[in-house]
Amino acid sequence: MTNLKIFLFAFLCVGLFSCKDKALPQKTETVKEATTTKTDIESSFEAEKQYVIAPNGLSLRKEASLDSEKLATMPLGSEVLRLEKGSPETLEVEHIKGSMLKLGYDGQVGYAFSGYLSPIRLRLPDESTEEYILKLKETFPSITFESKSTDPDFHEGAIDTYTLPATSWHEVYYLVASIYELPKTLGFPNPVGPDKELLEEPNKPKEVWSSDMGITRTNNTLTKILYSYRMEGFGYSVEITRPDNADFRIEYLVFVD
Repeated sequence: MTNLKIFLFAFLCVGLFSCKDKALPQKTETVKEATTTKTDIESSFEAEKQYVIAPNGLSLRKEASLDSEKLATMPLGSEVLRLEKGSPETLEVEHIKGSMLKLGYDGQVGYAFSGYLSPIRLRLPDESTEEYILKLKETFPSITFESKSTDPDFHEGAIDTYTLPATSWHEVYYLVASIYELPKTLGFPNPVGPDKELLEEPNKPKEVWSSDMGITRTNNTLTKILYSYRMEGFGYSVEITRPDNADFRIEYLVFVD
């Protein structure tokens, strides 16, 4: 009899717990899957747009190394998205210091040398210099622009004077070089060298009288770059300086005989 009572008690307990399990609904959680689209990335980094200023384009690489596999060539003027803050300058390429920066370009993510990037866009082919500078002023209010005629006793021509808020000599040089199509064979001058130096464009056309770049340095620091071009009936010069280490000052003089 005792064994029967024990059996009945065990049977009732099993049934009770079984019913209890069935009575309690199972708690479920709905996990919303997070997705990231190209639009999301662009809106997140809209303030981090950069532009390629390398005359021959810039390589987008798979890893943060100059020797890494090349994913794409980003042409001069290409707009890219900077996907990380700048890191300390650890590399030097053609007298330019920088680091490998993570970028988004044409649906790809990779790395490129920061020394050939600028937050200042390049002039478009259908823009005059004045239109270009005044549009830049909407983003960079410190920019100034002035255009005037040359002294009649000199030659018939004009002088454009404006400023650019570039952070380095090589940045402003390549921006200016793209505006006036300076010879690529001259390139950005080495900041280290004599106080005065004149570099002539190699293999200039025979009809061109002169095409050269004058460089002024103080203690191996650039203080002026002056490009001059002259041929029969026409000439121009572009001067870059940086008064008081503020915004760079550019003076473009063009004249006809």
